[in-house]
Amino acid sequence: MSKLPIWYSDYKELIESSIMKYLDMYLALPMTPPLEEFKSVIRYSFRGWKKLRSILALEFYLALSQKQFSEIRYDDDIIRVCIALEAVHAYSLLHDDLPCMDNDELRRWELTTWKKFGEYKAVLAWDFLNTLCFEILSDIKDAKVSREISKLISHSVWFYGMIGGQIEDIFYENNIHDLDTDILRSLHGKKTGKLIEASILSWVTLSGDISNYEVYKDFWKKLGLAFQVKDDLLDVEGTPEETGKSVWWEKKGFVYLIWVDAARKILSDIIIECHSIAHNLWSEKIDFIVDYIENRKK
Repeated sequence: MSKLPIWYSDYKELIESSIMKYLDMYLALPMTPPLEEFKSVIRYSFRGWKKLRSILALEFYLALSQKQFSEIRYDDDIIRVCIALEAVHAYSLLHDDLPCMDNDELRRWELTTWKKFGEYKAVLAWDFLNTLCFEILSDIKDAKVSREISKLISHSVWFYGMIGGQIEDIFYENNIHDLDTDILRSLHGKKTGKLIEASILSWVTLSGDISNYEVYKDFWKKLGLAFQVKDDLLDVEGTPEETGKSVWWEKKGFVYLIWVDAARKILSDIIIECHSIAHNLWSEKIDFIVDYIENRKK
């Protein structure tokens, strides 16, 4: 899967260009020299990435609202949600990379933010992107929808989301003998899965249609787990040239606990289940995203 389809590239380009437009708007005012310099840290921290979570949100919205991609504009509410999701994802990578967390120096073939600009600027960029997420969501036209999506995304971050998962992740890294696959599934459901949940369920809040909520809930849990198992496999099977980041065998992942073949089997079984759910959603594009998660090299 070396070449992305045109539709995926189109979605990604719309989201990336919308991010730049919003950043241009929020960073437009002239500031003191240190703050002008800090703008480049924000842009650097918000660049690139796969945009997988926002593309999921956009495709669920299109598939289930029966709207066409050509109808979407950069200031539509669904695009605001996409940018908010990317802001959360970007700042989660900032703090994951910090020396006190994973101590990564390379991401996407470039220096991580803390390595390029220093730790304090990376931490403050984290704060900026966290705040920016909810600033953008406050501009959603319907105040009730704005409030509900803000709550959905904030829940993907806090105690039972990314923060809780990260706390458990670091705890078990230092207490590896207490870790088993059930705990690992649970912590990655928080650390990785909850933001994928927010990506998928945000469109439900936009549309008000909760008729298939349980199907979507099952899908995000499986898709989030598949993403993490693949990450663990890439730590063993990938190379820095392919992944664009440091590669090592983490002593707290699925491969460490059950070895490579068993991890591959778990991934394959989850992907089959995801495809089964995706077929009921009538979207070949969601099917592609499931395949992409299984076969990605980075």
